[in-house]
Amino acid sequence: MKKEIRKKFENWWNGNSEKLLVDICILRDRNFLSLNNFWPSKDLTPDFEKLVNAQIENAGKLEYLGVSYPVLPHMWGGRGTPMTMSAFLGCNVIFREETVWYEKFVDDWEKINIKFDEGNQFVQASRKLMEKQIEKTDGDFIIRMPDLGDALTCFSLMRGIEDLLMDIVRVPELVKEKIDEFVSAWIEAHSFFHRIYSSKLPGDSSWLAWAPGKTYACQSDFSTMISPKMFEKFVVYELEKIKAYLEYIAWHLDGPDEIKHLEILLSLPYVRTIQIVPGAGRPPCASELWLPNIKKILEKGRNVILYASTEEQFRTLVNHFPSGRVFIGCTAIDPEKENDRKFLKQVEPYL
Repeated sequence: MKKEIRKKFENWWNGNSEKLLVDICILRDRNFLSLNNFWPSKDLTPDFEKLVNAQIENAGKLEYLGVSYPVLPHMWGGRGTPMTMSAFLGCNVIFREETVWYEKFVDDWEKINIKFDEGNQFVQASRKLMEKQIEKTDGDFIIRMPDLGDALTCFSLMRGIEDLLMDIVRVPELVKEKIDEFVSAWIEAHSFFHRIYSSKLPGDSSWLAWAPGKTYACQSDFSTMISPKMFEKFVVYELEKIKAYLEYIAWHLDGPDEIKHLEILLSLPYVRTIQIVPGAGRPPCASELWLPNIKKILEKGRNVILYASTEEQFRTLVNHFPSGRVFIGCTAIDPEKENDRKFLKQVEPYL
């Protein structure tokens, strides 16, 4: 990652950016390697040398513009790898084509002591992946930290959604005890992997973005199923436990069903950034659903991460929010497509 891009991110995180940030790439080669070929099964030890070389080759097929930068993701093969704490804490992992999944194993919370175990199979696999990525970086690209996840969403995988919903009503104090244990294990896990990351790279890089200090895109997919009162009781409880460890907290607002929690999130001064993910098949960021909420976020002095996939969407966002607190991620440009070329021309003045 170039020093000038790091400086732009540092200014943006700290509210000192003079103009909005734009992340956009140009596709220079469509022949991406299938990374699952290098890690086909959870029961097979991958050749991390070949896997990371393939990641580097794929990263080289894009031209990076604006504040975009080449990244080596933390993925088990080419699969999305969310909520890795579920695996680190004992879930059986299922490898699917595009993601990984976890099987429940908690029948009784009182029989479970949540601890981070360095010897866990997937902790070791993630360690080996990151060590090989670090070995190969020359500072031009950034590696991602694992997407550790949050307590309630990981618990819903470990325990099952219906059982957890019953738990938070019947035994809320026990659930909070387990959140305490989870946060301790989470911090230990993050510290474990950050020691690898920081051996060569500056700052920190969550699955979302680079920051000049320890960062994470906090989240709770499970929160769509609970009220704001419950959100405050459990999710904010977790955030309050973790806020002293993390220096740059973003919140991953995943879809319209989480809008009900926005007021609470904006009341937390340590949440510096809100990332808005519209959701598949839902109205985009540049829509009447999201525009008033984006305005609300900015009026509270917070940063916002938005997305545009068309020329019209981008134009709407920059016309409404020409703020240095705004970050816009754009779809990758295919230079062979006329609409993409027009989109890039619209974006160029902001690069």
